[in-house]
Amino acid sequence: MVIRRRTFLTSTASLATLQLTGCDVASGSLPMPRTGLDFPGSAAVRQTMRFRFRDPLAIYPATYIWRVYPRRQKGYYTAFFWGNDDGLNDLRTFVWTPDGKADSYYGAHPYPQPPPDGTDHRWEISVLQRDLLGESVAYDRWYTQGFRAWSDRLGKFHEYFWNLPSTSERHTVRFIAPATWGNVLPPSPALTWGDAPWAPGNEVWNGVIGGIQIYDACLSRHDMLAEAALPRSTTVGRTHLWYENLAPTPDDISDHSGQNHHPEWVGTERPSLWKRV
Repeated sequence: MVIRRRTFLTSTASLATLQLTGCDVASGSLPMPRTGLDFPGSAAVRQTMRFRFRDPLAIYPATYIWRVYPRRQKGYYTAFFWGNDDGLNDLRTFVWTPDGKADSYYGAHPYPQPPPDGTDHRWEISVLQRDLLGESVAYDRWYTQGFRAWSDRLGKFHEYFWNLPSTSERHTVRFIAPATWGNVLPPSPALTWGDAPWAPGNEVWNGVIGGIQIYDACLSRHDMLAEAALPRSTTVGRTHLWYENLAPTPDDISDHSGQNHHPEWVGTERPSLWKRV
């Protein structure tokens, strides 16, 4: 993954012109899932362990809310990627443009320290073949996380809130890509969870993923927090909820929002079932 991991920056790299909306909330608690998908990490996977939406929502605007419980592993993780998933299953899937570059993708998850095989990690946004780094990952604990993406004439904006309900600077990674970024669909656009389609089996999540909510709009931070606490509790949330599965299981990753945006498993390998006790 040398190409994708070419450059890494701290989360302050592109803050100068970023216009923030909503409010800052730094305390309180959010509900955890009843069940979730317990991914074993890359070392325990033969081929790939991921599910994907083959007809994804638009890359911009979008809001994602999910819950994760990371366990330590060597190397990369994948929570989710919006990007190309054409079945070639190697770096050609990632650098798909005619000039051999990547375009129209983003993701948010832990990044190894040091890359590529470190066993410590920092939270990151992956976009524009760069890795924008935030604070260190604490393992074996639950996080509620949020990601917002939107565009205007100034560029493509990305915000990763890795420790909701806090939206403080410490708990946020931000990046602005140029306005030319993300305007062309990749050959096979997909929203993929659990593993990277260009490095299958090598970037599998280690830990639990659950409580997934996806919106085809950029929610304000206020509305994002309200939806994280109680789905469909805001007007924009009810109007733009694109996918919801608050308690996924290996046998049920279907869309419970009523919008029929059902993902599919890739291959035969599955995570195990995690249940809250």
